[in-house]
Amino acid sequence: MGNQQGWPPLGSPMQGRRSFLGRFVMWVSLIVSHLTAGAFVLRFLTPPRRRPAHRAVYVARLEDLPESESVVVEDLRGVPVAVVREGTTIRALSTVCTHLGCRVRWEGNKQRFFCPCHDGIFDREGRVVAGPPPRPLDRYEVRIDKDLVFLTMEEPA
Repeated sequence: MGNQQGWPPLGSPMQGRRSFLGRFVMWVSLIVSHLTAGAFVLRFLTPPRRRPAHRAVYVARLEDLPESESVVVEDLRGVPVAVVREGTTIRALSTVCTHLGCRVRWEGNKQRFFCPCHDGIFDREGRVVAGPPPRPLDRYEVRIDKDLVFLTMEEPA
């Protein structure tokens, strides 16, 4: 029936099943170990993804913002931001031109932002009207709380 150690004879159906199960367990173990190692390598090579933290930054009291004029403040990275009040609407836009990074200025009499470097013109919403800028000015979220104006800004990394 079998040999003296209790193993089934070679070529018997029992030997085939044991051989198959041994190979199967070996391959599954090999695949699992490679997948685990690959996951560790991928985690090491890819930087962790963190959502940027936002913070409300005080700008001014509502009555201190002049009508149709801009007040320039800096965001948390030092980028200048123009805060413009028109009636009850307050807009906050980056003053860095999206073309080459020049400083734009608010022209209240013309209700536009103007970039003197290449005559880029943005409307009061920051949208491109004329010139070479490829996209609108960056916008900041404005929040008014009890007559105080705040801008929501991303924390620097």
